[in-house]
Amino acid sequence: MSTENIASAAVAPLPAERARRVTRRRLTGLIGHAYVWLVLIVFVLPFLTLLVYSISGPGGTYAVQNFQYVLGSFGDNLWWSFRVSGLTLVINVLVALPAAYGIVRYSFPGKRLLFSALTLPLYVPGAVIGISLVLVYNFSYHLTTSIWGLVLAMAVGTFPLMLTPIVVAMRDLPVSFEEAAACLGATRWQTYWRVVFPLIGPGVSAGLMLSFIIVFNEYLVTLFVHPPSITTGPLRVFNLVRTAGLAPTTAALAVTMQLISFGAVLLFFRVFGTRYLKGTYLI
Repeated sequence: MSTENIASAAVAPLPAERARRVTRRRLTGLIGHAYVWLVLIVFVLPFLTLLVYSISGPGGTYAVQNFQYVLGSFGDNLWWSFRVSGLTLVINVLVALPAAYGIVRYSFPGKRLLFSALTLPLYVPGAVIGISLVLVYNFSYHLTTSIWGLVLAMAVGTFPLMLTPIVVAMRDLPVSFEEAAACLGATRWQTYWRVVFPLIGPGVSAGLMLSFIIVFNEYLVTLFVHPPSITTGPLRVFNLVRTAGLAPTTAALAVTMQLISFGAVLLFFRVFGTRYLKGTYLI
């Protein structure tokens, strides 16, 4: 037997040691799978419980009867939620697109401080934002009786969620694309709408998705600034639970709102993935 064969035989693990390694690896895998399933159960169980309650519920009601209220009595509330969300998204896009371009493409003193100030609503509690807006609306703008007061409040709270993915998309877009378009005779306006905007489209979509989910399900800020004539879906759920408890019809409205939000997330992941939701660097 050669020296190399003797050395390899000495280094090779024994069958018992190999079995021990396989068993340890399998045990680690089982523990990992058990942990994942435990986390899924903890997070998903409340939603499943609400779904089951909305389908059956006390009093012998049925799913069709419960969900008829969503299109009937609760139809106006869902319509207001969609309307407020749509107007908020339009404002956020119109403000975030030039803001993101200026932050990424231009250098000026205090840029990081400005970006931190623009993202401040992410770190402020909703109740604080609501109280601040009540003071501003009552003493400055008198918007407590208008839908625009609610829309602007939602825009203030969700603007950072629109801005951040667009900033990430702009950072990923080389400036050479714009320079090439300029060399070919395109104006700045043509360069932005025909080159820049299509390429940062996934970032814009990520901002739209995040902002829509927050606005569509927001009730705390809405509780402070909504006009008496406007009651969104989340606010209707909150009022019903506070006054009459959790009825099966209220659970059906909550489940409908969950399904709409979940569908928006699935649609975004299906089309764009998660790239522009991972803003590890911004400016």
